[in-house]
Amino acid sequence: EAVDIFKEQIKGLLLGGVDLFVIETMMDIQEARAALLAVKELTDKFVITTMTFQNYGKTISGNDPISSLITLQSLGADAFGLNCSTGPQDMVKIIKLLKPYSNIPLVAKPNAGIPTVLNNKTTFNMSPIRFSYFGEKLVLAGANFIGGCCGTTPEHIALLNKKIKNLKPIQPENKKFSILTSPKKFVEFKDNFIVIGEKINPTNRKELQEDLKKEKFTTLRYLAKEQEKHKASLLDVNVSFFGVKEKELIKKAISVLVNITELPLVIDSSDLNTIKEALRFYPARALINSVSLNKNTEELLSIIKKYGAMFIILPISKKIPKDFKEKKDIIKEIIKIAKKFGFTKEDFIIDGLVLTISSNENSAIEALKVIKWANKVLKAHTTIGLSNISFGLPKRDIINRVFLGLAKKAGLSSAICNPKDNKPIKNKIVEDLLFAKKGALEKFIKYYSKKSTKTKKVSVSIEDRLFNAILNGEKDIIVELLDEALLKFKAQDILNSYLIPAIIKVGDLFEKKEYFLPQLILSAETLKKAIEHLKPHFEKENLDIKKGKILLATVEGDVHDIGKNIERLLLKNYGFEVIDLGKDVKSKKIISAIKKYLPDVVG
Repeated sequence: EAVDIFKEQIKGLLLGGVDLFVIETMMDIQEARAALLAVKELTDKFVITTMTFQNYGKTISGNDPISSLITLQSLGADAFGLNCSTGPQDMVKIIKLLKPYSNIPLVAKPNAGIPTVLNNKTTFNMSPIRFSYFGEKLVLAGANFIGGCCGTTPEHIALLNKKIKNLKPIQPENKKFSILTSPKKFVEFKDNFIVIGEKINPTNRKELQEDLKKEKFTTLRYLAKEQEKHKASLLDVNVSFFGVKEKELIKKAISVLVNITELPLVIDSSDLNTIKEALRFYPARALINSVSLNKNTEELLSIIKKYGAMFIILPISKKIPKDFKEKKDIIKEIIKIAKKFGFTKEDFIIDGLVLTISSNENSAIEALKVIKWANKVLKAHTTIGLSNISFGLPKRDIINRVFLGLAKKAGLSSAICNPKDNKPIKNKIVEDLLFAKKGALEKFIKYYSKKSTKTKKVSVSIEDRLFNAILNGEKDIIVELLDEALLKFKAQDILNSYLIPAIIKVGDLFEKKEYFLPQLILSAETLKKAIEHLKPHFEKENLDIKKGKILLATVEGDVHDIGKNIERLLLKNYGFEVIDLGKDVKSKKIISAIKKYLPDVVG
């Protein structure tokens, strides 16, 4: 919808004969993506995209500069940078951060310092001389296009030009990176080992299946947070199983995940339309799992290219390859096709294709050959589906960890695995099994089949589940949790003891910059839904939660009302009656409303 709205404006500008496009003052990466996609889908004209970062180095939505650059650079922005914000001194720091990751020109358009109101007039505290001083620093930090935003005057720009016109800008280099992003974090394949959490997959997970069928995301949230806690670097996301509309479900899953975890996502699907939908919707640079050799290979690669994603090469064609040579031939053919679309080795990761040793005793040996070849010959990044190796066998965690150690020695870059299984160990019995030594399988089964452990299920109290539902913005389950809680507590006690403390905790996290606007809004909306559900019970308990009347408006000339809307939502949740006059409201209308409604507070 946002892309279509931007397209309306772009079509008009194209008819007017514009030379280039500037997308600026973006505070949320998804909005910036929508605008950039709209331009790219209508024209090949030069497009600059700039975002606004606060003095703590993030947008008000929590987007960090490097992730934003990588996301928009990969999507096809011709230049990226910053505008507005707090002033040029903070901008210098961010430009320095961005320069090592930028393949495109960097833009800096700072305000003339911080705005202050003096005698009912907004002024900016940075003189033209001081402004031009920082202009020089911006060039030295790596900015290629420099201008001014709020508070700058012709004098500011004239002195800026005089100061920097003889300086030589640092040109962007065509650097190659293997970097994935979320809206708040980036992960680079470099010398570090990357753990890709495998658990968000409904195969053999009945609880996740049942949740997803009902479009509930409690289990998905839990699996995401648990894997993040155990140091996963990325999260593999698969929502495909019989009886669900995968294309619609993937969008909802992504929407939940980007609000509860900072980890970049791996879109795991074999359906072309699901991948296309996920890439259009995901507000960052994703990894696609995976591209194999079939009739859809070229179409899939063209979609991946359009959205600037990375992808895993899975060496499968019409049939599963039986050995290293067949895998190698498939990989080389996929790379050949990928090069036609402009992909380089930094854009893909090669899967060793691990099959279970219970049915293919040479599986580990053949996978290790692929990893070693990809690492030494292609100089490419590699991955494996680690748990496949142990399917159907006892002591799977031990097999997985021993094989992981062998794969790392061969040059493995990453693994799709249980984050708890990512510490390699040595075990002679298991190594013999993996290397298909004679009698190794029988020896392994005899040794380990007698040993088993049971996992104790930990129950979580309804009080904690209620608190966490507000904290995590779990709108989809809040009503059923309340119904369970009402069997034990009064509505007033639920509100005062669990819901209000939870939203206060959300506010504390927002204040500490651990939560950002999306989480704040989601939690507030969950609380709103909870209070609506509790209202009939308040009436039965003769509880009036109205604490006072507040009148809100955004003043004439100001069309930005996101802060007011959040305030309205939170105040209503705390029991205040709120009258909202909207945005761009004339002073006469505000005065008239004060006389009519007699509010306790006006904001």
